[in-house]
Amino acid sequence: MADLKTEVENSADKLRSAWTKLQGVFGTSLPQKCYEQWINRAALYRVLNGTATIFPARQAAWNVVQAVATSSSVKDAERNIVMHGPLEMDFSVARHLALTAYVAVTWSAYDRLANICGRLAGITELTENPRQNPKACEDFLGKKDTLGFAAHMTIQQAYRWPLKVTYKIRNWLVHEGYEENSTPLFQGNRIADGFRLNDDAIRHLEKCCAYSADNDKIDGCCLAAAEECWPTGDVLTILELYHAEVDEMFAGLVTWSVDSFVGQIIAFSGRDRLH
Repeated sequence: MADLKTEVENSADKLRSAWTKLQGVFGTSLPQKCYEQWINRAALYRVLNGTATIFPARQAAWNVVQAVATSSSVKDAERNIVMHGPLEMDFSVARHLALTAYVAVTWSAYDRLANICGRLAGITELTENPRQNPKACEDFLGKKDTLGFAAHMTIQQAYRWPLKVTYKIRNWLVHEGYEENSTPLFQGNRIADGFRLNDDAIRHLEKCCAYSADNDKIDGCCLAAAEECWPTGDVLTILELYHAEVDEMFAGLVTWSVDSFVGQIIAFSGRDRLH
């Protein structure tokens, strides 16, 4: 499986190299406007570099979640008290704080990557929209035509389910808190309940994310039925595997978007002998 941080760093280097070669270009056969557009998009290498710095924070946030989930964090099982860092608190509070931080920082990286890929390889509606950044779910899943070479179809067919589930859980925790429409996310608030999803929450998530399966193989997901974690109902297992799937998706999308964009520059600027 591709390492997303490595792919982001490698792609940032390619984009920065293209941006450097485009600096100071003038007196070309190709209209200057073409170069101005390329320079503006190639400058996204800075956003890619900045995105790479988020991944250590995501790993640290995941470590905190794991710490809350382990028995070593239990301070007083009878009173339902655990340690969250140096502080003692109710397990449900520690669980919420740790998990919310983790999904928020994870999706901050995904949102940045969706913006970069949309502006490099998207249709004009995405690349030239100054008021709204391209979004992974809203644009890559919610519209028929968004990316060049119909790349959004690959995302919809191979990654729709893990992308929508992890995004919905993120929004539930960040925007709704403990409950959505009186439905609690977790089965219970005791240490023994762990990170198990409430049965009603499972049904709600399946409805919101358009659950569909054939012989236990969920549509819009690359995981085989034997690998599928959704039946466990355990949020940590689900997020770990589904985030790995979304990482794989973005690793491919970033690499393809940058390589395609750089290839466009090379193909059309050949008459000006920049390379």
